[in-house]
Amino acid sequence: MGIEKLFVEGAPQPIAPFSHACKVGNLVFITGQMPTVPETNEMLLGTFTEQTHRVMQNLAIVLEAVGSSFEHVVQSRVFITNMGHFEEVNGVYASYFQNPLPTRTCIGVTGLAGGADVEVDMIAWIPPA
Repeated sequence: MGIEKLFVEGAPQPIAPFSHACKVGNLVFITGQMPTVPETNEMLLGTFTEQTHRVMQNLAIVLEAVGSSFEHVVQSRVFITNMGHFEEVNGVYASYFQNPLPTRTCIGVTGLAGGADVEVDMIAWIPPA
């Protein structure tokens, strides 16, 4: 079993040197997604709610492309620049899942690439076709 490094057409173009995802067996490790609009590749610098929705929509693009979905997310990490928006981000994040939720870590950071306020990465299972 090897590592398959994936670039997903239709997802935002990377702003740094990385693949959108790396697949190992039936697990996929998805690079942290930013609130980048795929059609324009411009950063959406709106509210924490708007940014979180865009981040989750970008993750959905990658999950679908690799044959997975939010239902199969095992673990995620949420990075936010202001913990005062913790509940706001949580509300949007949780709306993309059904219970039970995947494991998660939330990290307050002093800054994110491109001036974003929210970034989320994930590990997901790819069910057999």
